[in-house]
Amino acid sequence: MNTKILKKCLIGFGTIACTGTVTPFLCSAQNSNTSDKDFKKLNILFIAIDDLRPVISVYGDKMAHTPNFDRLAKYGVTFTNNYCQMALSGPTRASLLTGLRPDQIGVWSLQGNFRVNNPSAVSLPEILKNSGYETVGMGKIYHPLDNKKYRDDPQSWSLPYIKTPAPTYMIAGGRKATECADVPDDAYEDGIIAKRGVEMLKGFAKSDKPFFLAIGFKKPHAPYVAPKKYWDMYDRDKMPLAEYQDMSSDPVVYAYHPSNELKVYSDIPPFHSYEDTKHMDEATQRRVIHAYYACVSYIDAQIGKLLDALEEQGMAQNTIIVMWSDHGYHLGDHGLWNKTSNFETSTRTAMMICAPGMKRNVYTSAVSEYVDIFPTICELAGVKAPANLDGKSLVPVLKNPAKKINKYAFGQYNRGKINGYSCRNSRYRLVEWVKDFRTYVPFEGKQIVGVELYDYERDPLETRNVAKEPEYKKIAEQMQKDLHIFYQEQYEKSKLFNISKLFPIADTNLDDFDNFL
Repeated sequence: MNTKILKKCLIGFGTIACTGTVTPFLCSAQNSNTSDKDFKKLNILFIAIDDLRPVISVYGDKMAHTPNFDRLAKYGVTFTNNYCQMALSGPTRASLLTGLRPDQIGVWSLQGNFRVNNPSAVSLPEILKNSGYETVGMGKIYHPLDNKKYRDDPQSWSLPYIKTPAPTYMIAGGRKATECADVPDDAYEDGIIAKRGVEMLKGFAKSDKPFFLAIGFKKPHAPYVAPKKYWDMYDRDKMPLAEYQDMSSDPVVYAYHPSNELKVYSDIPPFHSYEDTKHMDEATQRRVIHAYYACVSYIDAQIGKLLDALEEQGMAQNTIIVMWSDHGYHLGDHGLWNKTSNFETSTRTAMMICAPGMKRNVYTSAVSEYVDIFPTICELAGVKAPANLDGKSLVPVLKNPAKKINKYAFGQYNRGKINGYSCRNSRYRLVEWVKDFRTYVPFEGKQIVGVELYDYERDPLETRNVAKEPEYKKIAEQMQKDLHIFYQEQYEKSKLFNISKLFPIADTNLDDFDNFL
C-alpha cells in the first residue's frame, strides 16, 4: 500500500479509539438490514495460528520480532482479553467454527467429531458457502481427524481442501523438539502454506465471487522448527524464563498436568513439570523458548506475504481479516509446558479483527471469547447467522472499542471424569472442578471437588488461589452463582441436541477423554 495513503488514513493510535470510521481500504460494512441485492459481499481472509501465546510485540512483548503482526494491528482492532473455550486444538477449533461450546457439540478431545456428535451444527465456512461465498481451506483449520471421511471437514468447502505436504525436519537426527536449519521459508510447511495462500489471493483477484480463504499456520506448535534466520533474531542468553514456576498456594491438583506433550521429544531431558524441585533445567528452557520465539517470527513473516498480496491485488479495500490463535501456551509458568489447562497463559489468545467501516489501529480490553467470531463474521458479511449460536457479535466493539459485550468468557478443561469450568471477567478467574458433570445435565452442586479464584490485578502470575480467603468470599460466591446460571442456560440449550444420550455421564467411556497431555 502507498505509504502516503497509509499515513493519511491512520486515524487511531495505541489505546485511543479513532473518532472517524473512514479507513484506508474500507468501504462501510454491510448493515444487518441491508439486502444482498444492494451490497457487494466482502471477502474474508481467515488466518489461524497453532499454539500461539501472545508473545508478539503488539501485545507488549518487547523481545518479539513481529513487525507484520504490528502491521496487521494497524488495520483493525486488537482484542487483549480474548479467551478460547478449551485449550486443546480439536475442541477449540470445532467450537470456534461452529459457534457452539464443546459440551454442545460433544468435542473434548483431538478426535472429537461435531459432524457425528451434533449433526445439526453448521460450520462458519459452510454457512458462507451456502450464502454464495467461495470457501477454501489450507493448512490447519480444523484439527485433522484420523477418520479420513471427515478430515478437514469437506462439507465446509466449495473447493477441495488444499494440501501442503512437507517434511517436518530438515536435519536427520530423530524426533527432536527444536531444529535450526539454514533453509528458505518454503522448506517447511508454513512457507508452502503462505505461498499457496498468495497464489489463491491472486486467483481470487480475477473473480467477482466473494471468498472466504482460511489459512492455518502450524507453528509455533511443537516441534519448534524454523529457518535459521529467525533464530538469529534472538540472543538465547537473553530469552526470558517464566518468573513463577510453581503451583499456586492452596492448589487444586486437577489444575496441573505433567507436560507430556513436550516429553515425547528425544532432546528433552526428564523433568517433573510443576513439582518445584524437578523443573526442566534452565539451559533446555532457554533453548525451547528461543525456538518458540523463532517460530513466531517465522509465522510473522508468512503473514507479511499474505498482506503484501492482498494489497498488491487491490483487494484490501473490501476484505475482512480475522487472525486468531487456537489457544494460549505454557512456557514454564507454573512449571507447565504446552497448553491443556484453565490457567491464563493457556486460555488467553491473540485475536485481531479488521473490517470495512470499523475502527482501526486500536486496542480493546473488552472480554471476548471464540464463540463470538461466528456471529461477528456473519454480521460483517451480511449473512444471517444460525439462531442457536453461543456467542455474541463483536461488531459493536469494532465500532467502539470501549463497548463491553460480555461479562465473562467461559472455558473448560477436563481430567478424566473431573471437569474444570471457568469464568473469566476483566479482573478475576474462577474455576470450579466438578466430578461426573457436564453442562448438558442438571447441576446438583454436590459434584464440586475443588475451586480456584485468581485476582489478576494483584496477582497476574496466579501465585495465590484466593478462593477460600475471607476477603474474597463475596466475589467467589457471586462468580460461582453466575457460573451456575451459565450451567443452567447451557443445560436448557442442550435439549436441542442429543449430546446427553451420546455421552451419558454414568458411562465409563468418559475416561476416554482423559486430557492429561
